[in-house]
Amino acid sequence: MIYLLDLNYTLVGNSPKRGEPPLRPFIRQLEQETYRGWLVDLLRPHQVILITARPKRYREATLERIKALTDWQPMDAYFAEIEARPPQIKEHLLNTHIFPKYGTSGYFGLESNPLTRAMYARYGINAVRVSDQEMMWLPGD
Repeated sequence: MIYLLDLNYTLVGNSPKRGEPPLRPFIRQLEQETYRGWLVDLLRPHQVILITARPKRYREATLERIKALTDWQPMDAYFAEIEARPPQIKEHLLNTHIFPKYGTSGYFGLESNPLTRAMYARYGINAVRVSDQEMMWLPGD
């Protein structure tokens, strides 16, 4: 099982409230991000691909921050390469990078966006929303 891990509103525990403007410049927001430690602990023994609509230019800084705060890294990470809505960005990343490298089956999504969860379903990928309530086990595990 490979977990497709959403970044904002899933791994990030203090994403801006929906509808509130993010901090600008964006790097200030990134520098204040915290991550759901309990989720990281659940994911540690598993294969995890971080898949996010965050622009590719923030890849290095984001991964460095995750490592610094959690002492963990996903096995792979894909950031937005195109300008589009999150479901289209993630579909592009699946078809361009993830499926060619890891195959087309054996995934489970941890995803905040209902439209992205619907897109995953079209590919036969089950997915759930992660909330602030700690999970004791990972779905699909």
